[in-house]
Amino acid sequence: ASLFSGNIQTASACSLAAMAAHTLAALAMIGYYCALGLVVVASYPREGTTWSSATQGEGRKPVLRDPSSFPYPVNVFVGTGGDGFGVGSTPPGVQVPFGMMRLSPDTLFDDVEIEWRHFGGYYYGDNEIGCFSHTHMVGAGVEDYGHIGVMPTRALNADVVKSNGYRSRFSHEEETAYPGYYGVLLATPNVLAELTAAGVYTGVHRYSFQGPGNNYVIFDPTHSVQKNAVTNASVSFQDTNGVLTLSGWGLLKGSLTGHNGVGVPVYFVTHFSLAPTSFGTWNDGVITVGGTTATGQSVGAYLDFGAGDATVTIIVAISFISVDQAWRNLANDWRGEDFEQVLAQAQATWVQTLGQVEVSSSSQETMATFYTSLYHVFCPPTQFSEAGGVYIGMDNSIHVTKPGMNYYSDLSLWDIHRTHTPLLTFLRPDVALDIVRSLVAMYHDGGALPRWPIANVYSGCMIGNHGYEVILDAYVKDLQNFDVSSAYAAMREEATNPNLPHDSRSCLEEYLVLGYCPMEKDSNSVSLTLSYAFDDWAVGTLASLLNLTQDASMFLTRSNNYRNVWSPSHQLACPRSNTSAFHCPLDPYLNEWLFKASGYTEGNAAQWRWFVPHDVRGLLSLFDSQSSFIALLQEFFDKSKDQASNFLPNPYYWAGNEPDILAVHLFNYVGRSDLTQKYARWLVANKYSSQPDGLPGNDDYGTMSAWYVWVALGLYPLTGTTTYFVGSPSLQEAKLQLLNGNVLHITSLNFSIDNVYLAKAVLNTREIDLRENPFVEHSELSIGGNLTFWLSDTPFGA
Repeated sequence: ASLFSGNIQTASACSLAAMAAHTLAALAMIGYYCALGLVVVASYPREGTTWSSATQGEGRKPVLRDPSSFPYPVNVFVGTGGDGFGVGSTPPGVQVPFGMMRLSPDTLFDDVEIEWRHFGGYYYGDNEIGCFSHTHMVGAGVEDYGHIGVMPTRALNADVVKSNGYRSRFSHEEETAYPGYYGVLLATPNVLAELTAAGVYTGVHRYSFQGPGNNYVIFDPTHSVQKNAVTNASVSFQDTNGVLTLSGWGLLKGSLTGHNGVGVPVYFVTHFSLAPTSFGTWNDGVITVGGTTATGQSVGAYLDFGAGDATVTIIVAISFISVDQAWRNLANDWRGEDFEQVLAQAQATWVQTLGQVEVSSSSQETMATFYTSLYHVFCPPTQFSEAGGVYIGMDNSIHVTKPGMNYYSDLSLWDIHRTHTPLLTFLRPDVALDIVRSLVAMYHDGGALPRWPIANVYSGCMIGNHGYEVILDAYVKDLQNFDVSSAYAAMREEATNPNLPHDSRSCLEEYLVLGYCPMEKDSNSVSLTLSYAFDDWAVGTLASLLNLTQDASMFLTRSNNYRNVWSPSHQLACPRSNTSAFHCPLDPYLNEWLFKASGYTEGNAAQWRWFVPHDVRGLLSLFDSQSSFIALLQEFFDKSKDQASNFLPNPYYWAGNEPDILAVHLFNYVGRSDLTQKYARWLVANKYSSQPDGLPGNDDYGTMSAWYVWVALGLYPLTGTTTYFVGSPSLQEAKLQLLNGNVLHITSLNFSIDNVYLAKAVLNTREIDLRENPFVEHSELSIGGNLTFWLSDTPFGA
């Protein structure tokens, strides 16, 4: 997604490269904030803080909880630290798996928000919480969402109700969280704030006011993670049968949600455990005591819950459709349970979800990194169908899902097709199938398959048509209960028609004539050509499976177009002019994309050299020799170790972004699976951790976390195929409970930190050929059984 992207309305609007001006501006900002002392290196404790356990009930003494009460070692703060290109951008707040409600704190540093640190709303190096909002991006590199801010405060005046006027100091010593729970002592108002999730659409706030002072709760529907992105908002109090409720909406036009020209509204409704002593609204800083409605760009509402010690629980349900639908969502999720009961349900849901994979390791760090990664895998995508199966479609109309189907959005397809959706296909095929059904529904509703759908918006983000691979991956793995004919028709039309209403292929006409995208036409010309070749392979493969032989021949022939940008003399895929001349970079390892149009998207020539996932053997044939392929790939990984920091993109293997994340497994094609084992084990040990800076870059809706899960298990998917690479596991044992009832038991014998190589591997009764065929098939894994690795400190056959 995109550092410093703002509202650039281009096909790569969320590209980390966006424009040279953004990078230069960012560097200037870094220097400025360094001068002010605002750029800090956070100190991450290696062990978690132990808190006193909370007593039960509304009359309890308000204290933070002990995160060790959660049975799996998950650190939800992983991904909230790092800096520059190394920020993971994951929100640490609460949700249920795949929930629409992502209730999480949004933070600042001395009332300053540095954009690239706050794509997930929260940054670990900050010292203030602005408020708690109800929708969040999950690891994307772009600011958006953050609907409906809520915050307790002890003062109410014009300064408080302005933007960030109700913010509070906090410290990590008085903050704790685990799946389903977040708690923090807000130092400024002296309020213990606790959050949990009541279901897909509903969040629960509990505020324990301590000591003297008035007890106010602020509702700010104009809040957003991206500053000033809300263009209109409204609040309204209602008195129904003597019960006061608050509802409203905020229309947010963010970096991605704004691509429909209007933005995306979120509606909310509330329930309060206490009746307020008074309430009111504000508009442009003017407070109206007893006010019941307010609409505008700077409006909000407050409730006064008296003075002194008090605890109030607030239930908030949201909808992307209407206030009435938000009430239906609330009724679906919440039936009067108190905070403790809701928390117990949320925790039980997460225990069940994470318990599908039971692993063991003598390293607490490995255990925590694994389960945190698995947790991040199950946070996205977003269930966008609401109570009753209704959802607002890409045509801005209301639709109803088929019985039993959940409709999903917020699909970072450029990223997730590589690792995340294949992992869902393996562990949660019910969700993976509904993702495919959702893509087909988007085609029916909006007229095109999306490139990166957010809510009900074609965001136009990134390049390629990698929803194709998500569809194909499901189909070849026997998830075929969807409208395959429509899916294929959508793929075919997008691959041949340059005039679709949304997300048409840039440079398609030139690509069809020349067999590549010329550099004069698009600044991402090489990456486009390589991506379209991959996408054409997906269309052609599905056509072949559907016995559409003429189409299959056409698209599979087009899938060889990656060869048309290959420069034999440079051993690179290079920009090529419309007169066929190559324009290769002088230094393939130079990250030119950061400051000028280079032909490559979010990577350099050396990183895109390896991106032919559908035809690695064909790519191998373009090199001078197999030995040169191996030598260049070894150099790619060896030299990447020299840059330990993730602040700037690594010019060699970049673990923090997607274009090259398959590369470590390419050694399997050339009889050197030992090198895959060696470098994969180094990467999981050195590029991931259980600390706030424990992700190498934006998590991109679970993509990087899923990469870790796969590699730690000793496997890796080749998306769109039934094939998995065999690597070297980082765990001593794993049991995967598959939804078909089978159990896959992975065991690592003779495991140690130094034993990174495989001496032998056996899947059930088949010994895997580690030199000539270090792969396994989906059909072999899905029946369960035993996958046993024998580890050694020397390469196989050495």
